[in-house]
Amino acid sequence: MKSALELAMEKTSAIGAKAREELARLSPAQRGEVEKLKKVYEGKIAEKDVMFQQEAMKLTGGVPLEMAARVLPPEAAEKLAKAREKFKTDKEAIEAERDQKIEAVKKGG
Repeated sequence: MKSALELAMEKTSAIGAKAREELARLSPAQRGEVEKLKKVYEGKIAEKDVMFQQEAMKLTGGVPLEMAARVLPPEAAEKLAKAREKFKTDKEAIEAERDQKIEAVKKGG
């Protein structure tokens, strides 16, 4: 019987092989466009992350996020949870937009 780690490693390997196979079918121009899109959207996500971190610092008064839930008053903890949820939603939207544009490049559009 395989451990969870072994199963996860096999799944990751299979996903990586599929991605490499898919990438090999693209023209050099398409590969370049995909890489460019990944970098642009990585930057957008990083920007949202920095904005969330700054908001979190304001809300926690510099208390590390891991400790914030234990030491913050309920109203501040609620604001922090909302800011975290907004970051998560924004990140997912950016990732979906990125994936949609990458698919369009792969399809030749």
